[in-house]
Amino acid sequence: MSSQGGDVRVRVAGILISPEGILLIAHKKNDDVYWLLPGGGVDYGESLSEALKREFHEELNIDITVSDLALISDSIDPAGERHVVNICFICNYTGGEYMLGTEGRLHDFSFFGRDEIQDIKLFPPINNELISLIDNGVKGKYIGRLWKDK
Repeated sequence: MSSQGGDVRVRVAGILISPEGILLIAHKKNDDVYWLLPGGGVDYGESLSEALKREFHEELNIDITVSDLALISDSIDPAGERHVVNICFICNYTGGEYMLGTEGRLHDFSFFGRDEIQDIKLFPPINNELISLIDNGVKGKYIGRLWKDK
């Protein structure tokens, strides 16, 4: 199979579960709002946990510890324009006041309970995996190739 010349992006994300539910962050692109686990790209020379701690602080002004690997997936655009490897870890809140960061795409944040997660627009589409984590705890796994057009 030939490469189309693009780079693979590594994105770390944190699953922070509280009594209120799982923390998600909303991004807005044009008029489209969608939800993601907090996180972002890993910089060269930065460990996965360092990147995740940095992203939580930039996006939500909070400090976390990074715990167990929860799941890994590929988001590969069928048109060949994007390939993202999503590495998701369980995280624990350690301090700071929740406040949305200043980056333009950041739109909102909220905690979602088990029954709310199924019906939200989540990227990558890991709604069922998050519900399973709430129900069954962490069993780190690679969930394969996922892509969902907006």
